[in-house]
Amino acid sequence: MQNVALPNAAVFSYLVAYGEVVVGTALIMGLLTGIAAFFGGVMNASYLLAGTVSTNPLLFILATWLVLGWRVAGWWGLDRWVLARFGVRPGPVSKMEPGS
Repeated sequence: MQNVALPNAAVFSYLVAYGEVVVGTALIMGLLTGIAAFFGGVMNASYLLAGTVSTNPLLFILATWLVLGWRVAGWWGLDRWVLARFGVRPGPVSKMEPGS
């Protein structure tokens, strides 16, 4: 671990920073919500395992709920159109749409 992590500390710091920006942007835009929430949860779990507490347990729970409800969570964002291009059909939420 010492021969891998310490010499590449700068690389890992860039990976963490860009990973946080990508996950945050994807969640704000509603783009691939389930995947972004999963990786956000993985980051929160790694922070928890490293010993930091603060708001990470609450954020981990919220990320878990987003992963479980990805179809509903992405309905208001870009997932509505992006997932349709990948062949993911809308769930029961589409029946609540006016005029249907």
